[in-house]
Amino acid sequence: MNDQRDRALDAAFELFKTNGIEAVSLRAIASEINVTAMALYRYFPGGKGEVLATLRGRGFEELAEGFDAAVVGVPKPIEQILALTVSLVRFALDSPGLYRLMFDVTQQEETDGYLATRRQLAWRRPGEAFAEAIRQGLLEGDAELLPHLVFAAVHGMISFQLSGQPQAERKLIVMLVPLMELILRGAGATPAVLRKVRTLSEPKLWARVD
Repeated sequence: MNDQRDRALDAAFELFKTNGIEAVSLRAIASEINVTAMALYRYFPGGKGEVLATLRGRGFEELAEGFDAAVVGVPKPIEQILALTVSLVRFALDSPGLYRLMFDVTQQEETDGYLATRRQLAWRRPGEAFAEAIRQGLLEGDAELLPHLVFAAVHGMISFQLSGQPQAERKLIVMLVPLMELILRGAGATPAVLRKVRTLSEPKLWARVD
């Protein structure tokens, strides 16, 4: 049963990435794996909503993998925070449809905890980087609240860019340095830390990003 469910999810994920959310239906998924749409209700009793919730979980798995890769060979916590920020922005701009789905609060939650655990897994790595920066005296604040504030702000700027709001000409990559400087200065960042933040404007970081 799990194999068939996984096949269905693989098919749904490909349909979504190729043709968007409207392409994801139990009928379309069933056609991809040669079963009936009614048979899929055995694996997804919540129907399309449950499928989409699970796809959101897969998106957070991809985000977690990107976060893990971003900090390989990056031992210092401030550099990790910057690398994680770049990773989040890259993910959002490379896969805007998936990013929107992952953070779409109008979608239903799933019933088995898969989405919740994947979200927790994804945000573990940023939490660790901020906790270590605070432990080393590089930043000040609550180790749980500070990463929440920073990534909430970055997410807001990502959402602005994806929607062309409020000023479409103000590109996220240009605005990222002043945003991070503003937040981290308020978190007691030293001049040395703020100088590192300015490396976010280096073109080599964004060579693959429009």
